[in-house]
Amino acid sequence: MSEFLDRLDPEFREMIDVEGPYLFEVLKHDVGAARKALDDLVAEMAKYMPPFEGQKDEYHIPGLEDDADVKVIEYRARDVVYPDCAIIWLHGGGYLMGTADDLSAQSFSSLAPVVSVDYRMAPEHRAPAAARDVCAVIDRIAKNRKPRKIIIGGNSAGGGLAASAALMNRYRGGPELAFQLLIYPMLDDQHDTPSGHMNIPPSTWTRDVSLHAWSLYAEEGGASEYAAAARAQNLHGLPPAYIMCGDLDLFLDEDIAYANRLREAGVPVEVAIYPGAPHGFNGFAPQASVSQRANASIRLALEHALK
Repeated sequence: MSEFLDRLDPEFREMIDVEGPYLFEVLKHDVGAARKALDDLVAEMAKYMPPFEGQKDEYHIPGLEDDADVKVIEYRARDVVYPDCAIIWLHGGGYLMGTADDLSAQSFSSLAPVVSVDYRMAPEHRAPAAARDVCAVIDRIAKNRKPRKIIIGGNSAGGGLAASAALMNRYRGGPELAFQLLIYPMLDDQHDTPSGHMNIPPSTWTRDVSLHAWSLYAEEGGASEYAAAARAQNLHGLPPAYIMCGDLDLFLDEDIAYANRLREAGVPVEVAIYPGAPHGFNGFAPQASVSQRANASIRLALEHALK
């Protein structure tokens, strides 16, 4: 733990030095309570954000085959730079928590309309239900709007789901995806890497919590690539990617490994690693200078992909 704290950027000290009971530890015992705690935390953070100025619509999209309809929330800022494109956004929360009513989705809507997906989560629904929901949204957006470009992205579990949905979309011969934006993506159900064994404070996302989440989300017979993208054998033909992570994140090594495998498969990939940054840093502490650099980099990557 001392090594983690010694390397931690001082601006993130407050988000690490919080008193228990810790939100993510609660997740191991009571998913419902953890969901409420996260929703309350996001609502508190939203009080300090500028109000969303634009159009916000909630509707349902038909699921694949016999699947239930998928709820989405669409955000469209008042002045959209690329109205002829679409960003499909997937929220984080360890595949167990979170909603489509997401602050990140709002922030990107000034670039292009953002369709934020309320995908099915564990423990009620195991993989590949979530990836199927995302593919249903990709299909319908492509068919109904014929956008010039479709970008898929997400943070944490949402980033992992974006990678898995890109794999499923390729397997299905689905619509072309122009780009995948993977923000500290949760890709590997095993975390058998040096960063995966890092001694991380319980106020952030730890190995024990993550393995518990995977045990509820991945298929009972073992994780497929549509649950954990790191399990994929073939990464050829996937859309270009941007992968960002902090160097004090449990997911660091698996994210770098996935980026390297994409590159070896001929997929253009940009990687951004931020020193002294724990999991979720740019969302939980957006005022920190490292967070500001990271968020600016994400936006630049999106702008470049949308041109």
